[in-house]
Amino acid sequence: MEMELLVQRPHKRIYRRGGELVKLFETQVPAADVLEEALNQELAAEAGLPVPKLFEVTKIDGLWSVISEYIPGGTLQWHMEQRPGQRQELLELFVRLQMRVHGASAPRLRRQRDQLHRNISASGLSATARYELHVRLDDMQAHQKICHGDFLPSNVILNEGQACVLDWAHVTQGNASADAANTYLSLLKFYGDDLAADYLALYCELSDTARQYIEKWIPIIAGSHLAYCKPEQREFYKGFCEGIV
Repeated sequence: MEMELLVQRPHKRIYRRGGELVKLFETQVPAADVLEEALNQELAAEAGLPVPKLFEVTKIDGLWSVISEYIPGGTLQWHMEQRPGQRQELLELFVRLQMRVHGASAPRLRRQRDQLHRNISASGLSATARYELHVRLDDMQAHQKICHGDFLPSNVILNEGQACVLDWAHVTQGNASADAANTYLSLLKFYGDDLAADYLALYCELSDTARQYIEKWIPIIAGSHLAYCKPEQREFYKGFCEGIV
């Protein structure tokens, strides 16, 4: 069956093949990363979260691929752009869905704290700044909640009123407020100040979380991003690490 290209990114291509979504990874992506992403998706499904069904992990033309259920419908980002009058309603759906993810657990997922420590060590910041971020991270509470790691409107599909969460490559178990800080930074970077500010206010309200607590996570998450962000994004994330020493 012919495959229709939906998305092309630097290290992967995403196709539709009938009722399947085929994620095809380039050769530089380690097989372990591909297998871990598929495992993460299945663990999220076993935790009762709305994710596409995983069908198969295989090779196509020598390239590793993850084959999942194709979910029709538009992304939440698309709906926000097409229905600006319902932006607040859609944002509330987004926040409540993230809280649903945070309300689940999967003990086999990698630990958020360990991942953040590794990323901070590889951030390229000065030794003094890295030390401060490591200490701040150790002072934060360690939880075991599922944290998506890339929870954005572009990773949520709405299909006949039902939401489905995509892209489980970065999921960990850890502190929900760290995940909220990550979403806030990503919204600020890719969607702008207004949506990021409205998201943070609504998340704090609906989850009964102090804004100050999430803000304590922001330098830690920003420092973590420096380990793998694009060169043109470094100044954005470094800006949130200024003044920590």
